Amino acid sequence: MNRPKVAEVLPRGTLQRFGIAGGFNTFLFWVIWEILRSTFLLDLLNETAMWSISWAISSIFAHFVHRTFTFDGRKNVKNTILGALSVYAFGMAGSTLSYDALITLFDVPIRLIFLINMLGWGLFTWATMRWFVFGYTSEEE
Repeated sequence: MNRPKVAEVLPRGTLQRFGIAGGFNTFLFWVIWEILRSTFLLDLLNETAMWSISWAISSIFAHFVHRTFTFDGRKNVKNTILGALSVYAFGMAGSTLSYDALITLFDVPIRLIFLINMLGWGLFTWATMRWFVFGYTSEEE
């Protein structure tokens, strides 16, 4: 019995494949965020700083996960890491601002804010990584 290959069921560059890898990366981000929030740093800094630090740490790891699993290694790693770090830096600034706004404006559980913010910025990251960093075009789909 011939089983379909992962690439046939979940082609590289698709939102579904990004979602699987992104789920792993988000879990890593969440663990870092929860650990930082449980330390003295939360009292020394604030919630927004914990978010920003967690985003920065997990972004470098996420680049290599997406390069290996979601997209591919056909472009030079020097180019993709520079592009990815640019995307993640913009995403970090934007997601930190939206995170701060959400915790200021809404009295809802902090983990719900985490989820909503991560989903929105995850879509942004997928699109920019797909088209600008790894250069997928419609001919490759």
